Amino acid sequence: MEEGICTICRTPTRSTPYLSAQAEGTLFHYQQCSVCGLVFLNPQPDPEELLRYYGRDYYGGGEQKFAGGIETLRLFFALSRVCRLKKYLPRAGRALDIGCGQGVFLQLLRREGWKVQGTELAEEPARRARQAGIPVSLGEIQEGQFEEGSLDLVTLWHVIEHLRDPAGMLRRISLMVGNKGLVALSTPNVESTQARVFRERWFHLDPPRHLYLFSPKTLDRLMARAGFRMIYLNHFSMEQNPYGWVQSALNRMSFPGGDLYSFLKSQPERKRLENSPFLAKMLLLSAALLLPSILISLLMAWRGEGGTLEAYFIKEG
Repeated sequence: MEEGICTICRTPTRSTPYLSAQAEGTLFHYQQCSVCGLVFLNPQPDPEELLRYYGRDYYGGGEQKFAGGIETLRLFFALSRVCRLKKYLPRAGRALDIGCGQGVFLQLLRREGWKVQGTELAEEPARRARQAGIPVSLGEIQEGQFEEGSLDLVTLWHVIEHLRDPAGMLRRISLMVGNKGLVALSTPNVESTQARVFRERWFHLDPPRHLYLFSPKTLDRLMARAGFRMIYLNHFSMEQNPYGWVQSALNRMSFPGGDLYSFLKSQPERKRLENSPFLAKMLLLSAALLLPSILISLLMAWRGEGGTLEAYFIKEG
């Protein structure tokens, strides 16, 4: 384990305990920076230890992460992101998707005329993206990997909370993005009603994979230090927020953590769960919770307290 520090303040600052949560039999602790309010895991697993939490089951088995019907929905949600981005970048350019998964978003961008590139930490999702013709490099991007000012768009869809050094990554991205280029990202909202209600049972907490938990304020502050200005902030995600309520409620009711998520994946674990005595009850409860979860998600988004955030930042200067 290694000592975690505030990635915004960049120095060991005074912090207070935020919450503790168990994952796979280990207790993890989050703290909150007393200066800027950022929540971070402390201590953090070292790089080799952290890889253990990104096993094959995390990415799903077979050629897709989720079962067929869920993948169709994910395609729709990715298309929605492309449509939103076109309002800010109407002309095609060069795009990099960090943590691109199986490359669905980049495939859609490519259809719009974009030149695309992805990165991934693991070989399995990178292999799937390459099979779709998406060029993918393994590992975090390094300084000089792309020419200075050569990118028009960099996306990090639910990635920034996983990074060991978000500030360092953003400094490298800032060099690669041209003036008026865009960084678009999504991340859990630690100041959401969902996070406050469910605390250590919150689905989007996800220790120890989520090393940092952002609010709109701390996210904006981090991006501003890298030279980016926020131009768009959305508190509603049909893809993430209703499910966050459903899975968090199941967690609170002491169903085995993440079993619904595992069931939705196209992996051998799904077969194990098909014989579980809890499966029918879990699916019935999930169905009953879905509509209220959608309505609550809409209300919380209207109040600016959505469970996840989607934000766009423009590079200036």
